[in-house]
Amino acid sequence: MDGIQLLNKDQLILVLSQVKTATAIHIGEDAVIQMANQAMLDIWGKDSSVIGKGLEEALPELRGQPFANMFKRVWLEGITLSGAETAADLNVGGQIKTFYFDFEYRAIKDDLGQTICVLHTATDVTDRVINRSIVQQVYDKEQALEREQALNEELSASNEELKAVNDELDQSQTELSLMNELLEARVAARVKDLSKSEMRYREISDELAALNEELNAANEELMASNEELLEAKEDLQETFDQMEDKEIALRLTIEAANFGTWHIHSVTRAFMTSDRLRMLFGFNPDQEITIDEALGQITEEYRSYVQQKLENALSGNGDYDVSYPVIGFHDQKLRWLRAIGNLKADKSGEFSSFTGVVMDISPLKKDEQRKNDFIAMVSHELKTPLTSLNGYIQILQRKVNGIGNEFINSSLVLAGKQVKKMTGMINGFLNVSRLESGKIVLSPSHFSLSNLVESAVEESRMIEDSKDIIFHGCDHLLIYADYDKISSVIANLLSNAVKYAPTSKQIEVKCELADQMAQVSVRDYGIGIQAQDVDKLFERYYRVKSDHHVSGFGIGLYLSAEIIARHNGRIWLDSEPGKGSTFYFSLPLNGKVA
Repeated sequence: MDGIQLLNKDQLILVLSQVKTATAIHIGEDAVIQMANQAMLDIWGKDSSVIGKGLEEALPELRGQPFANMFKRVWLEGITLSGAETAADLNVGGQIKTFYFDFEYRAIKDDLGQTICVLHTATDVTDRVINRSIVQQVYDKEQALEREQALNEELSASNEELKAVNDELDQSQTELSLMNELLEARVAARVKDLSKSEMRYREISDELAALNEELNAANEELMASNEELLEAKEDLQETFDQMEDKEIALRLTIEAANFGTWHIHSVTRAFMTSDRLRMLFGFNPDQEITIDEALGQITEEYRSYVQQKLENALSGNGDYDVSYPVIGFHDQKLRWLRAIGNLKADKSGEFSSFTGVVMDISPLKKDEQRKNDFIAMVSHELKTPLTSLNGYIQILQRKVNGIGNEFINSSLVLAGKQVKKMTGMINGFLNVSRLESGKIVLSPSHFSLSNLVESAVEESRMIEDSKDIIFHGCDHLLIYADYDKISSVIANLLSNAVKYAPTSKQIEVKCELADQMAQVSVRDYGIGIQAQDVDKLFERYYRVKSDHHVSGFGIGLYLSAEIIARHNGRIWLDSEPGKGSTFYFSLPLNGKVA
C-alpha cells in the first residue's frame, strides 16, 4: 500500500524476538531452525548457535520422540498439529529432564497453497502438571486417612467389646474369690463334710477353667477379626486402584474418540453432559443445558421419535441406539448424531442411571446422500435410452410378424426380455435411493391378494416359459397394501427362484391364511442357501458366494424386506443346500402401513 513500508526480514526477526511466547520458524522435512526467539531458546536450553540446524541435530535428545515426525507431517501435508500438556525429554544443564508443553506446529502457505515454513509455538506448563499431580496425591492421601480413620474406629469398637469381655472375666474372678472364702469358712466349720466341699471346689475349678477357655476363644476370634479387617482393607484398596485405572482408561478412550457423554437420573431427570456433547448440540462448552433444551435442537420430524426412544429406555424397555439430525443452538449448523445409551439400576434399587455417548456421523450421512444422489441420477439417465430401445424393438416385432423369419422373431423376443430385465434393475436402484432418502411413498388400497399373486405368476410364465410355475391359490384374501409394491416383491421372489434353480423346471407358489396373516410362499428346487448366508441375505448389496454364477446386484431382497417391513409384515426363508429354498412373507389383513 502507498505510504506504508513493509517489514524486512531482520525487522520481522526483531519483532518475533520480542514476543513473550516461545516461538520458532522451521523449514524442510528436517525442521531446519530459521529463527527462534529467546523464550524458545530458554525452553530448549540452547543459544542462538542452533539457528540453521535441523531439529534433531540441534536437540539430539529428541531422537526417538515423536516431534520430528510431527514436523515432517505438517511440512508435507500443510496441516496444523497441536498438543496439550505433552511430555518432552530435554537436556538442561547436562541432565535429561521431563517437561510438559502446550504446543502448535502450523504450516504457513503462500498464495499457491505451498508450505513455505512451519510456525512453532510452545508454552511450558510443567508447573501446572506437577501441581495438579501434587493436588491429586494430597487428595489420595486424605482419602487414605479417612479410610484409616474409619478402620481405627472399627478397631476401637472391637477393643470396647474386648474390654467388656475382660470386665466379665474380672467379675467372674471376684465371684470365684468369694466362693473360695466361703469354701474356707465351710472347711473350718464343717471338717466332717470335707468330701462334699472338695467336690464343690472341683466343680468351681472346672467352671473357672471353662471360663478361661471361653476367654481364650474370644481373644482368638478378636485376632481373626482384626486379620480379616486388614485383608478387607487391602482388598478395598486394590479394588479402588483398579476402578481408578479403568476410569482413567475409559475417559482417555472417550476423549480420543471425540465422543460426547451424558448421564440422566431416572427419577429426578437430572441431566449431566460433557463439554463435547454441548458443542455437538450447538451450545457453548460451559453452558448448562436441560433434556428439553437438547431435544429442542433435534429437527421436528425426528424429535417425537427420539423422545419415545428415550422414554422407553428410561423405563427399562431395551437399549438406546438412535441416529437423528440436530440444528446447533448458536451456530445453526446441521449435524447428524448417533446416540448410544444403557440403563443400569442403582444398588439401592430406588433409581437407575441412564448413561451413554453421542458421536458426530455427519460425514457418513453426507457420503450416503452423495451416493444415493449419484445412483438416482445415473439410473434416471439410463431409463431414457432403454425406453427408446424398447420402443424400437416393439416396432421391429410388428414389422417382422408377417415375414415368418423365426430367428429374427426369437431374437427380438430375447432382446425385449433383456431390456425389461435391465429396466427392472434400474428401477431397483432408484427404489433403493428413494427408500434411503425417505422419498419412497406407499399408496395402499384394498385388493385380493390371490388375484395379485395369480397375475404375477402369469406374467412370470410369459417371461420364463421354460419353467413350470405351479400356483396353489387361496380364497380371496382381502388385504390393505400397496398393490404395485407387493407385486414387485412377488416378482423378485419368482425371478430369484428361476435364477437359483437352473436345472429344475418346477416352482411352487402358494397363497394362504396363517396365524391370522395373509402369507405367500415361493419354493424352488435349486442350489439352496448355506446357513451362514441366511441371516445376511436381506442386507443391501449382499450376494451369496457360490460356484454358480448368477447375475444381479444384491438389492432385490433388500428392497423386498424393506417394503414388507413398511407394511408391518414379515419376510423369511427356509433352505437346505442342494435341495432348494422356500421364501415366505406375511401381511396383516387390514393393517396399517408405515
